[in-house]
Amino acid sequence: MPMCPQCGRAIERGNNFCPHCGEKIPPVGVEPSCDKVYEEDYRSFIGKNADRYLSKFRKFQFTGRDGFAVTWNWPAFWLGFIWMLYRKMYLWALLAFIIALTPVGFPLIMIGWGIVGNYLYYLHARKKILAFKYQPVGGPTSFSLNELGGVNRWVWFIGIIFFLFLLAVGVLGIMLILYLLNYGFFYWPDFIEI
Repeated sequence: MPMCPQCGRAIERGNNFCPHCGEKIPPVGVEPSCDKVYEEDYRSFIGKNADRYLSKFRKFQFTGRDGFAVTWNWPAFWLGFIWMLYRKMYLWALLAFIIALTPVGFPLIMIGWGIVGNYLYYLHARKKILAFKYQPVGGPTSFSLNELGGVNRWVWFIGIIFFLFLLAVGVLGIMLILYLLNYGFFYWPDFIEI
């Protein structure tokens, strides 16, 4: 039996309006309109720094419909997958981590994450909020919007460990190159003098 997206009560199939609160019921299979996610919902979902993100989110809703707009996100630029883990965007974090392992386009990817980071977070927040609001009344409601969204504080420890790992690999790599250069393991043509 379908549920009313506004009051959450069960309604009969085929009704266009909720008999309890009068809310218009979207047709089955059609995504609910974006006006069902209010600023208070985003504020609860985001938690701290909500004002900063909401100012960016308004640019994506400028025409009344969802659409991409160029914005900049410094944490997404510098931290990439760590920022995505911090903001509970797990699939995007996995993709960003895999891309980070390919050093060829890494600087371009960093710029890309900086440009689209706010939009990806907007889509993630909107999707999670709508899923939360349209869950069945008898469904699992153990999480609030604050717990569903928010941040993972443990990610900073992983970020520090990852940074130290990269630093150690870099230092060991430089030491290996200097060792190989010192002991002549590289072949240098006669006309190049070291």
